[in-house]
Amino acid sequence: MNDLPIISDEELHAYIDGALEAERARAVEQALDNNPALAERAASFQADKTMFKTVYGPLKDRPLPPHWLARVQQQQQPQPQSRNRLRFAYAVAAALLVAAVTPLAWRYYAPTMNADVVEAALDARQGMEACPAPTDGSKTGNDLALRQAVASNLHTPDLSRMGYRLCGMHLYGKAAEILYRGPQDQLFTLYVRRSDGSARFDQFERRGLRVCIWQDDQISTVMAGDVSASAMQQLATLSYTGLTS
Repeated sequence: MNDLPIISDEELHAYIDGALEAERARAVEQALDNNPALAERAASFQADKTMFKTVYGPLKDRPLPPHWLARVQQQQQPQPQSRNRLRFAYAVAAALLVAAVTPLAWRYYAPTMNADVVEAALDARQGMEACPAPTDGSKTGNDLALRQAVASNLHTPDLSRMGYRLCGMHLYGKAAEILYRGPQDQLFTLYVRRSDGSARFDQFERRGLRVCIWQDDQISTVMAGDVSASAMQQLATLSYTGLTS
Protein backbone atom coordinates (compact mmCIF):
# COMPACT_ATOMS: atom_id res chain seq x y z
CA MET A 1 0.00 0.00 0.00
CA ASN A 2 2.89 2.41 0.74
CA ASP A 3 4.13 2.02 -2.84
CA LEU A 4 0.85 3.25 -4.33
CA PRO A 5 1.02 6.64 -6.06
CA ILE A 6 -0.47 9.67 -4.36
CA ILE A 7 -3.63 10.69 -6.21
CA SER A 8 -4.93 14.22 -5.72
CA ASP A 9 -8.59 15.20 -5.99
CA GLU A 10 -7.72 17.18 -9.14
CA GLU A 11 -6.31 14.03 -10.74
CA LEU A 12 -9.38 12.04 -9.73
CA HIS A 13 -11.62 14.60 -11.43
CA ALA A 14 -9.39 14.54 -14.51
CA TYR A 15 -9.50 10.74 -14.54
CA ILE A 16 -13.29 10.74 -14.33
CA ASP A 17 -13.41 13.26 -17.21
CA GLY A 18 -11.01 11.16 -19.31
CA ALA A 19 -8.47 14.00 -19.35
CA LEU A 20 -5.42 12.15 -17.98
CA GLU A 21 -2.62 10.86 -20.18
CA ALA A 22 -2.75 7.10 -20.69
CA GLU A 23 0.19 6.27 -18.42
CA ARG A 24 -1.12 8.37 -15.54
CA ALA A 25 -4.66 7.01 -16.05
CA ARG A 26 -3.32 3.47 -15.64
CA ALA A 27 -1.61 4.50 -12.41
CA VAL A 28 -4.87 5.94 -11.11
CA GLU A 29 -6.75 2.76 -12.09
CA GLN A 30 -4.22 0.67 -10.15
CA ALA A 31 -4.57 2.91 -7.12
CA LEU A 32 -8.37 2.65 -7.27
CA ASP A 33 -8.18 -1.15 -7.44
CA ASN A 34 -5.96 -1.31 -4.36
CA ASN A 35 -7.33 1.51 -2.22
CA PRO A 36 -11.01 1.18 -1.21
CA ALA A 37 -11.06 4.64 0.39
CA LEU A 38 -9.77 6.23 -2.80
CA ALA A 39 -12.27 4.25 -4.86
CA GLU A 40 -15.09 5.47 -2.61
CA ARG A 41 -13.95 9.07 -3.04
CA ALA A 42 -13.85 8.64 -6.82
CA ALA A 43 -17.35 7.16 -6.76
CA SER A 44 -18.54 10.14 -4.75
CA PHE A 45 -17.05 12.57 -7.30
CA GLN A 46 -18.67 10.62 -10.13
CA ALA A 47 -22.03 10.71 -8.34
CA ASP A 48 -21.77 14.48 -7.91
CA LYS A 49 -20.84 14.94 -11.57
CA THR A 50 -23.75 12.80 -12.75
CA MET A 51 -26.17 14.54 -10.42
CA PHE A 52 -25.16 18.05 -11.53
CA LYS A 53 -25.39 17.03 -15.19
CA THR A 54 -28.90 15.72 -14.62
CA VAL A 55 -30.15 18.65 -12.58
CA TYR A 56 -28.44 21.57 -14.30
CA GLY A 57 -27.81 20.19 -17.80
CA PRO A 58 -31.18 21.39 -19.17
CA LEU A 59 -30.09 25.02 -18.56
CA LYS A 60 -28.00 24.97 -21.74
CA ASP A 61 -31.20 24.64 -23.79
CA ARG A 62 -33.11 27.33 -21.92
CA PRO A 63 -33.06 30.78 -23.61
CA LEU A 64 -31.67 33.74 -21.72
CA PRO A 65 -34.31 35.87 -20.01
CA PRO A 66 -35.56 38.61 -22.42
CA HIS A 67 -34.77 41.41 -19.99
CA TRP A 68 -31.09 40.38 -19.94
CA LEU A 69 -30.94 40.54 -23.72
CA ALA A 70 -32.85 43.84 -23.76
CA ARG A 71 -30.28 45.44 -21.47
CA VAL A 72 -27.53 44.62 -23.96
CA GLN A 73 -29.55 45.51 -27.07
CA GLN A 74 -30.35 48.95 -25.65
CA GLN A 75 -26.83 49.96 -26.57
CA GLN A 76 -26.59 51.85 -29.89
CA GLN A 77 -24.69 50.47 -32.85
CA PRO A 78 -20.98 50.88 -32.15
CA GLN A 79 -19.13 53.91 -33.38
CA PRO A 80 -15.32 53.85 -33.37
CA GLN A 81 -15.17 56.14 -30.35
CA SER A 82 -17.78 54.13 -28.40
CA ARG A 83 -16.38 50.66 -29.01
CA ASN A 84 -14.81 50.46 -25.58
CA ARG A 85 -18.08 51.49 -23.94
CA LEU A 86 -19.97 48.77 -25.80
CA ARG A 87 -17.31 46.22 -24.90
CA PHE A 88 -17.73 47.24 -21.28
CA ALA A 89 -21.52 46.87 -21.58
CA TYR A 90 -21.16 43.32 -22.87
CA ALA A 91 -18.72 42.53 -20.07
CA VAL A 92 -21.29 43.76 -17.55
CA ALA A 93 -23.97 41.60 -19.20
CA ALA A 94 -21.67 38.57 -19.03
CA ALA A 95 -21.00 39.24 -15.37
CA LEU A 96 -24.73 39.47 -14.72
CA LEU A 97 -25.20 36.13 -16.45
CA VAL A 98 -22.52 34.43 -14.36
CA ALA A 99 -23.84 35.93 -11.15
CA ALA A 100 -27.43 35.00 -11.90
CA VAL A 101 -27.07 31.52 -13.38
CA THR A 102 -26.73 29.72 -10.04
CA PRO A 103 -29.87 31.16 -8.39
CA LEU A 104 -31.71 30.82 -11.71
CA ALA A 105 -30.72 27.17 -11.93
CA TRP A 106 -31.82 26.59 -8.36
CA ARG A 107 -35.16 28.32 -8.91
CA TYR A 108 -35.95 26.24 -11.98
CA TYR A 109 -34.34 22.95 -11.03
CA ALA A 110 -34.12 22.75 -7.25
CA PRO A 111 -35.63 19.54 -5.85
CA THR A 112 -39.23 20.24 -5.03
CA MET A 113 -40.55 18.60 -1.92
CA ASN A 114 -43.78 17.35 -3.49
CA ALA A 115 -43.87 14.07 -1.63
CA ASP A 116 -46.19 12.19 -3.99
CA VAL A 117 -43.65 9.92 -5.67
CA VAL A 118 -41.62 9.51 -2.46
CA GLU A 119 -44.67 8.55 -0.44
CA ALA A 120 -45.83 6.18 -3.19
CA ALA A 121 -42.43 4.49 -3.16
CA LEU A 122 -42.35 4.13 0.62
CA ASP A 123 -45.96 2.90 0.72
CA ALA A 124 -45.05 0.23 -1.84
CA ARG A 125 -42.10 -0.85 0.27
CA GLN A 126 -43.95 -0.85 3.60
CA GLY A 127 -44.53 -4.22 5.22
CA MET A 128 -42.36 -6.10 2.76
CA GLU A 129 -40.71 -9.04 4.50
CA ALA A 130 -39.43 -11.10 1.60
CA CYS A 131 -38.57 -10.48 -2.02
CA PRO A 132 -40.82 -12.01 -4.69
CA ALA A 133 -39.38 -14.09 -7.47
CA PRO A 134 -38.24 -12.18 -10.58
CA THR A 135 -40.88 -11.80 -13.29
CA ASP A 136 -39.64 -14.77 -15.29
CA GLY A 137 -36.31 -15.56 -13.66
CA SER A 138 -34.23 -13.62 -16.22
CA LYS A 139 -32.83 -10.14 -16.65
CA THR A 140 -34.49 -9.95 -20.07
CA GLY A 141 -37.88 -10.60 -18.52
CA ASN A 142 -37.32 -7.97 -15.83
CA ASP A 143 -36.15 -5.42 -18.39
CA LEU A 144 -39.23 -6.05 -20.53
CA ALA A 145 -41.61 -5.75 -17.59
CA LEU A 146 -39.88 -2.53 -16.47
CA ARG A 147 -40.10 -0.96 -19.94
CA GLN A 148 -43.75 -1.86 -20.32
CA ALA A 149 -44.66 -0.48 -16.90
CA VAL A 150 -42.80 2.82 -17.21
CA ALA A 151 -43.08 3.22 -21.00
CA SER A 152 -39.39 4.02 -21.35
CA ASN A 153 -36.31 2.21 -22.62
CA LEU A 154 -34.89 1.15 -19.25
CA HIS A 155 -32.71 -1.64 -17.91
CA THR A 156 -32.72 -3.41 -14.56
CA PRO A 157 -29.63 -2.05 -12.76
CA ASP A 158 -26.82 -4.37 -11.70
CA LEU A 159 -25.82 -3.43 -8.14
CA SER A 160 -23.51 -6.39 -7.55
CA ARG A 161 -20.48 -4.07 -7.28
CA MET A 162 -21.99 -2.89 -3.99
CA GLY A 163 -22.86 -6.44 -2.91
CA TYR A 164 -26.58 -6.18 -3.74
CA ARG A 165 -28.40 -8.94 -5.61
CA LEU A 166 -31.62 -8.56 -7.54
CA CYS A 167 -34.39 -10.57 -5.91
CA GLY A 168 -37.58 -9.46 -7.62
CA MET A 169 -39.91 -6.85 -8.99
CA HIS A 170 -43.39 -5.53 -8.24
CA LEU A 171 -45.49 -3.83 -10.91
CA TYR A 172 -48.03 -1.11 -10.08
CA GLY A 173 -49.77 -0.18 -13.31
CA LYS A 174 -47.50 2.57 -14.60
CA ALA A 175 -44.78 2.10 -12.00
CA ALA A 176 -42.33 -0.62 -11.04
CA GLU A 177 -40.50 -1.46 -7.83
CA ILE A 178 -37.21 -3.34 -8.13
CA LEU A 179 -35.99 -5.14 -5.01
CA TYR A 180 -32.45 -6.02 -3.94
CA ARG A 181 -30.84 -7.69 -0.94
CA GLY A 182 -27.52 -6.39 0.38
CA PRO A 183 -24.49 -8.08 1.98
CA GLN A 184 -26.30 -8.31 5.36
CA ASP A 185 -29.57 -9.24 3.65
CA GLN A 186 -30.85 -5.66 4.04
CA LEU A 187 -33.61 -4.62 1.65
CA PHE A 188 -32.93 -1.92 -0.94
CA THR A 189 -35.78 -0.79 -3.19
CA LEU A 190 -35.85 1.12 -6.43
CA TYR A 191 -39.23 2.64 -7.37
CA VAL A 192 -39.52 3.93 -10.95
CA ARG A 193 -42.29 5.73 -12.79
CA ARG A 194 -42.69 8.41 -15.47
CA SER A 195 -41.50 11.88 -14.54
CA ASP A 196 -43.59 15.05 -14.58
CA GLY A 197 -40.86 16.56 -16.77
CA SER A 198 -38.92 18.43 -14.10
CA ALA A 199 -35.43 17.66 -12.79
CA ARG A 200 -35.10 16.76 -9.11
CA PHE A 201 -32.35 15.41 -6.94
CA ASP A 202 -32.33 15.09 -3.17
CA GLN A 203 -31.26 12.75 -0.38
CA PHE A 204 -32.87 12.70 3.05
CA GLU A 205 -34.25 10.46 5.80
CA ARG A 206 -37.89 9.41 5.84
CA ARG A 207 -39.66 6.71 7.88
CA GLY A 208 -36.36 5.58 9.36
CA LEU A 209 -34.79 5.01 5.93
CA ARG A 210 -32.25 6.78 3.78
CA VAL A 211 -34.09 7.98 0.67
CA CYS A 212 -32.78 9.41 -2.60
CA ILE A 213 -34.98 10.82 -5.35
CA TRP A 214 -33.36 11.22 -8.76
CA GLN A 215 -35.59 12.55 -11.53
CA ASP A 216 -34.97 13.77 -15.07
CA ASP A 217 -37.39 14.75 -17.82
CA GLN A 218 -38.28 11.10 -18.51
CA ILE A 219 -38.27 9.05 -15.31
CA SER A 220 -38.62 9.56 -11.58
CA THR A 221 -36.60 7.17 -9.42
CA VAL A 222 -36.88 6.78 -5.64
CA MET A 223 -34.28 4.65 -3.86
CA ALA A 224 -34.75 3.60 -0.24
CA GLY A 225 -32.76 1.50 2.19
CA ASP A 226 -31.17 1.29 5.62
CA VAL A 227 -27.80 2.60 4.42
CA SER A 228 -25.43 5.49 5.11
CA ALA A 229 -25.50 8.72 3.12
CA SER A 230 -22.27 7.83 1.30
CA ALA A 231 -23.48 4.32 0.47
CA MET A 232 -26.74 5.76 -0.84
CA GLN A 233 -24.82 8.16 -3.06
CA GLN A 234 -22.96 5.25 -4.65
CA LEU A 235 -26.06 3.06 -4.91
CA ALA A 236 -28.01 5.96 -6.44
CA THR A 237 -25.36 6.49 -9.10
CA LEU A 238 -25.22 2.78 -9.96
CA SER A 239 -29.03 2.60 -10.01
CA TYR A 240 -29.63 5.66 -12.17
CA THR A 241 -26.86 4.96 -14.65
CA GLY A 242 -27.88 1.29 -14.78
CA LEU A 243 -31.48 2.20 -15.51
CA THR A 244 -30.67 4.59 -18.33
CA SER A 245 -27.53 3.11 -19.93
